Amino acid sequence: MKIWIDFDNTPHVNVLLPIIKRLEKDHELILTSRDVFETVPMLEHYGINTMIIGTHKGKNRIKKVIGLFSRIIKLLLKVPKFDISFSLGGNTTATISKLRRKPSMVFSDNDISFKVPAYRFGTDFIFPSYFDSSKLEEKYSINPSQMNKFNGFKEDIYIADYKPDPNFLETLPFKDFITIRPENLKASYVPLDSKSIVMDLFEKFKTYNILFLPRYPEEKMYAEGYYNIFIPEKPLNGLDVCHYTTAMLTGAGTFAREAALLGKPSVSFFPGKVFLTVDKIMQGKGWEFKSRNVDDIYEYVQNATDKPNQIERSKLAQTELMIIIQKILKKYEK
Repeated sequence: MKIWIDFDNTPHVNVLLPIIKRLEKDHELILTSRDVFETVPMLEHYGINTMIIGTHKGKNRIKKVIGLFSRIIKLLLKVPKFDISFSLGGNTTATISKLRRKPSMVFSDNDISFKVPAYRFGTDFIFPSYFDSSKLEEKYSINPSQMNKFNGFKEDIYIADYKPDPNFLETLPFKDFITIRPENLKASYVPLDSKSIVMDLFEKFKTYNILFLPRYPEEKMYAEGYYNIFIPEKPLNGLDVCHYTTAMLTGAGTFAREAALLGKPSVSFFPGKVFLTVDKIMQGKGWEFKSRNVDDIYEYVQNATDKPNQIERSKLAQTELMIIIQKILKKYEK
């Protein structure tokens, strides 16, 4: 089969890589990507060639909607013929597939972001077991037979294959460090009046070595005047960062969940009031600490210790997911 896979955002790279490695053995893959954050550099790092179509449109919601429709038109014109599509989120792939009268697999663990096109036009859905799909049945008339669930988290899919790079620390100027990743203040799911607490964290942790991973070039100025902060010139392997860091402090969710599953102290200072179910679960288990109070974060990091990693459980989750994907593909084989 010809399978079209789209990398729409940076976290999609890690999730889709192990899936691609398994599908390319028996299928022809068509790969596209959007030039947003570190998506393209990460793909190039892994030697993955894609058609780059579309860019990030900033925080303005009108521009985001225009950008979505603009990218859909470009994809519709440029993507070769395919038998089925697959992506995380699914807004663009499900729409293009519907217009071309082709099936589409939609994977999502995000139960708060905008997914109307994906749920309206998708044909087959894959969710983690904790995902509340009851609203989808009511609101979008999705048949339960279209929904497939696996026991695990999105991050399990690639953590299952993870092996630490023994040379990773050679890329850093220190061996003991904490990692700080800013809030994504340009994201539509972040409240408009949100402000970053990164500079407050820098001041509180000024006696620590800090690996700082800015999202946007202008955020580099946060680190000016601090000699304990290192900003890498190129994107780093996120799992290696999580494995070797003393603690992960992030304004979003992916890094927090990755670090938690690898057994590392994990802090989310996400500025929104609504959390994904996956983050609520991890916070409930004590794997992830949520706070925007700098003093509380500092106390947590000082007292936190490593926990056993979840790699063996992740392998089971990955296997279950691939069985689901193969089942869906077989349904559409000619």
